[in-house]
Amino acid sequence: MSGVWVFKDGLVRRVENPGQDEEGSSGGGGGRRRKVLVHVPSGEVVTSYEVLERRLRELGWERYVNDPCLLLFHQRSTVHLISVPRDFARFRLVHMYDIVVKTRNVFEVRDAA
Repeated sequence: MSGVWVFKDGLVRRVENPGQDEEGSSGGGGGRRRKVLVHVPSGEVVTSYEVLERRLRELGWERYVNDPCLLLFHQRSTVHLISVPRDFARFRLVHMYDIVVKTRNVFEVRDAA
């Protein structure tokens, strides 16, 4: 594992290419590939929160408290809570992996085509 540890905004994180877009979510170059969240059983790429919410509801997840900044989902049978920013443009890799971990074998993160 190569990279550089960067301290920014009170957080420490490992960055493979310092100076590049840290999440790989900008559509430009820079050598980093954009990532997408994919619903594995259907092969559908999550392109909006409507798609995400529909797929989560199928798995028993429900919308939780109405927060002005976040969309929150919970599952009654677990203590897990999925939180994503209300603005889909701010949906980042960390949110994708949070969903992947909490819905094992249903979603995965892939390089965008």
